[in-house]
Amino acid sequence: MLNTDLRTVEIFAIGNELLIGQVMDTNSHWLIRMVTGLGARVNRVAIIRDDYDHIGSELTAALQRGPRLILTTGGLGPTEDDLTVRAIARALNLELREDSEALEMVRQRYAYLASIRPNVSPELNAARRKMALFPVGATPLRNPEGAAPGMALDAPSNHPDGITTIVALPGVPSEMKAIFTTSLQPVLERTIGAGGYLEHTIVLDKGDESRIAELLREVQAHHPAVYVKSRGQRASDGSYRLTVVLSMGGNNLALIRDEVLATEQEAIEGLTRLGYTVLQIVES
Repeated sequence: MLNTDLRTVEIFAIGNELLIGQVMDTNSHWLIRMVTGLGARVNRVAIIRDDYDHIGSELTAALQRGPRLILTTGGLGPTEDDLTVRAIARALNLELREDSEALEMVRQRYAYLASIRPNVSPELNAARRKMALFPVGATPLRNPEGAAPGMALDAPSNHPDGITTIVALPGVPSEMKAIFTTSLQPVLERTIGAGGYLEHTIVLDKGDESRIAELLREVQAHHPAVYVKSRGQRASDGSYRLTVVLSMGGNNLALIRDEVLATEQEAIEGLTRLGYTVLQIVES
């Protein structure tokens, strides 16, 4: 098992749109939950402008601090202001080259899009080929939901192992999550341990935690790996509702999902017997 003290992570959310309030940074929150669920520790989160110097200085400072893993989100697309990968290469003084594996990922994605959308061309123009430009030594990460591959790159640092792994993920939340839960897993396994974290929130039609306390104790006893917690929630109309939060982290995402779903089913059956109605189930 990896030493917890060495499983340190920093997260950089990159994008001007985040710093002018145009887009909310939900990616960092989700990544923190995933990393924490793996038993690793997030030491720092920063929001950074789309700027070579800003990205470079933050990256250089991070490597001096020596986390085992740096996760960046944003700036991997085809436009000129998508410069995260180029900024990483510049900060590390690494040559950018067109990566054949990454280019094939981009080609396959646009070929697929062209097959289902008549107004999309499969042509690999300069903007699309830009998404396959990687620093020498980087590994592309397949993106199941989009065109821009992710990237993993080992860099010298002050971590006790002498290496920090830099991972660049897309800013689109669905693409970021898809890479994290699929092609990034081997990288997580060797750096902080693979797996993840899942939370389901059951929203009920009325309050009173005392009526469900005994039920939740029984559910918790049947599913000790899942953390079961009730919380009050004020609805937009001013009414008070109750939520039951089920959460679990670990090394196997499939097993985590199965266990959370089994706990959810038992909890809902018991809540229904007590006269509660489930208004919504939120997964995060």
